[in-house]
Amino acid sequence: MSRSLPGVLDTRIVVHPAGVIAILAVLAAGALALAWGWPGALVFAIVIGVALLVAVATILRPVHFEVEVTTDQPRVVVGTVSVARVEVTAGTRGSPPAVIDVPVGSATASFLVPRLGPREQFSEPFLIPTTRRQVLELGPATAVRSDALGLLSRDTVLSGSERIYVHPRTVLPAYDATGLLHDVEGVRSSALSPADISFHALRDYAPGDDRRHVHWPSSAKAGKLVVRQFEQTRRSAHLVVIDLRRDAYEDEAAAELALGMGASYGVEAVLNDRDIMLRCGDEVMPSATPMRLLDAVTTREFVDAGESLPELVHAAVQAMPHASACTIITGTRLDDEEVLRATRALPLSATGLVLRATTDGRIVRKRLGGAVQFTCSSLEQLRRVSAAVLA
Repeated sequence: MSRSLPGVLDTRIVVHPAGVIAILAVLAAGALALAWGWPGALVFAIVIGVALLVAVATILRPVHFEVEVTTDQPRVVVGTVSVARVEVTAGTRGSPPAVIDVPVGSATASFLVPRLGPREQFSEPFLIPTTRRQVLELGPATAVRSDALGLLSRDTVLSGSERIYVHPRTVLPAYDATGLLHDVEGVRSSALSPADISFHALRDYAPGDDRRHVHWPSSAKAGKLVVRQFEQTRRSAHLVVIDLRRDAYEDEAAAELALGMGASYGVEAVLNDRDIMLRCGDEVMPSATPMRLLDAVTTREFVDAGESLPELVHAAVQAMPHASACTIITGTRLDDEEVLRATRALPLSATGLVLRATTDGRIVRKRLGGAVQFTCSSLEQLRRVSAAVLA
């Protein structure tokens, strides 16, 4: 009956332990009354039976309101607060006071809805704090109706559910991910060149300069030869590999920092319309938009066991052999030998970078095979890493 009412999506009747005891007591007392003719047992069975009938009549009363749970912030950054709202609209006959439960992840928010007149509305905002990266399930809202003795209850689902993505914190590392290969469709670098497509400045002619780059109008004004100087354009295709093995990191905070580092490089590349492949473990994150990338990163979980770092990097390079820059992100618990074997899988023409996430200490730089390694304890240090790599 309740499924056909407006606003009701599903119902579930719950028999509580007291209800189970009451049902068994009725059956036992009734059996004793019939078998032995005990008047006391018959009276006891009738009293408990009446209590059960009243409980059934109480919980089967129809729900006369509709509920909607919404949020204006389906995507937030970890550490911030999301604001949601529960809105209740009474039916044409109004509704008595009720309690509405709204699951928020593993917690539940309860709202006491007062008596409402016909078509009267009740609205209550509430705050959802976020302390870690996760996908929160908001809703569905449920009206719980039970009898006075707590024998039975009926949970009536009155709304759908929404997802709130709690994204990792990110920064823009200012890393152009250029390698050694020139590419006329690439990005400008700080290196100067006598011939390219990105004009930089004019300078005096020097023996050996290509006369095709002489700027004749400026030469006529200066009374001497002046040539154009260019900035080199280099290929920018960034491959980022994040190690998702939990035992590679000293604690959960370091692991989340590693994920935030990888997401930072991914978001910056997408915003600048550069080629990016972000691999979290063995899975490639979608990079059509920054939101899609962050949503996918938010759903990733760290694992207790998985492929070794050299295997992950080798598979990633096979998937993106034209990468101009390769960034490997892992923790400080991984031994240098395994990281060194991972760097050997990087293309020779690519700029190799290894980031080791930690939660304590200053930034530390050292050479590891054909790549440069930095131990970082915060996202803000990524800008210093970029400046050091691009210098």
